[in-house]
Formats: sequence, C-alpha cells, structure tokens
Amino acid sequence: MEQCHVCGSHRKVCAACGAELHKRFDDFIVRAEIIYAIFMAWGYAASAEAVIRAKNWATLPLLVISTFVLIRFFFAPTRNLYSAALVAEKHKKWHWVVFVLDFPLLLLHSFAYYSMCLAIAGSEENAYRFFEWFVCLLSANVVWLLTIAFRMRLFKKRAHYWTFVKWCVNNSVSIVLFFVVFVAFSGTPVAFFDLFFSKDVPMVISASGAAFWVFFGIALLNCITDVVLTASDYLGFDN
Repeated sequence: MEQCHVCGSHRKVCAACGAELHKRFDDFIVRAEIIYAIFMAWGYAASAEAVIRAKNWATLPLLVISTFVLIRFFFAPTRNLYSAALVAEKHKKWHWVVFVLDFPLLLLHSFAYYSMCLAIAGSEENAYRFFEWFVCLLSANVVWLLTIAFRMRLFKKRAHYWTFVKWCVNNSVSIVLFFVVFVAFSGTPVAFFDLFFSKDVPMVISASGAAFWVFFGIALLNCITDVVLTASDYLGFDN
C-alpha cells in the first residue's frame, strides 16, 4: 500500500506494470465480488442439488455446462471489473461508468447464471429455459466486453485488450450458432425471440431429442474454446 499525495487515501500499486487502484475504489470492488460470489454459489448449489435429487441423470449434461460456466465467469469481477476500474483510475471523469454500467452488468451476470442453474431443477422438458438464460448470459457478457474493450482502445490501454476481443468473438459466434440451430429445429426465426419473451414453451428440448444434444454441443464448445484460448488469463500464467 502507498499513500496518494492528492487525496490522501491509500492505493494499491502493481509492482510489475505500475497500475494503481485507490483503496476506496478497491474496497468497492471487493464488496462487489462478494455479492457476485454469493449468487454464483447459490446457483451452482441449486443445480447440483437438482441433479442429485433427480431420479435420473438426464440433466447431468446441464450441470457439466454450469460447472464450466462457473469456472469461467467466477473470474469476471477480478478480470473485467478491475480492468474497467484501472481505466477509470487514469481518467477520473469515467469513475461514474463503473458504478452505472459495469456494476449493474456484473449483477446481471450473476442473476442470469443463477436463473440458468435454477432451470435445471425443473422437469427435463424445461431444458430450454436453461439454454435461454445461457444465451442471455453470453449476450450480457458480449455487451460488457465490448464496452471495456472500447474504453481500452479509447485510452490506449493495450494490456489484455486482445483477450477481451477473443472472449467477445467466441461468445458472439456461439449466440449466432444458437440462433441458426434454433431456427433449423423450429422452422421460424420468430420462435427464437419467443424463447425470451413468451411464457409458453416455444419448443420442447428434452434429453431424448436431437435438439438437446445440439444445444449442449454448442454450449460445451463455447466453454472449451474459451478455456483453450484464454487459459493463461484465468490461471495467471504468461503462457
């Protein structure tokens, strides 16, 4: 910890790259991490309990996806929120963006994951709700990554810029694949949007049907691609 000569508060200074984060700002992010972790933990616990209590293992593939997503998005506050905060620290007028944009998007991530996990507790035919929230989670993540990458580009902060681009491209491609496959099985693109705005079941997705496994394949491919492309960023290694 060092003391800021301007405002008098303490700040964290990275010995490697010199990045600074004032303690008050850092405290806010730590609290945001706690709120986020609670939602994520509750969601995963609900999905694991649903699979354990079920009389069959038809929803086990959904738990596999939930596990991958937990590993991936559990790092969102550490990577995304801190990256946004570090940009804002160098440009004080952008502090409000972290509170108005980044923090709500972080909570949206945790809520989408929590809802996705709760869908596993439903019947086997309710798997479409799981994939519905998975697509919502990816969409929210794409929006967040784009806004952070835009700020990095605007303020010429190159560190980890291409990592954000890779995440964004991978999730965007997966969303398109979900759309294409859903149209192929339903026969109309309108049904894809009914997936989000209709209370009625637009299409039954059960483990005994081909649609379930195609959707599962896209979700699993998205997770594996994410881990392969950016494993070093998750693990903290240079290579």
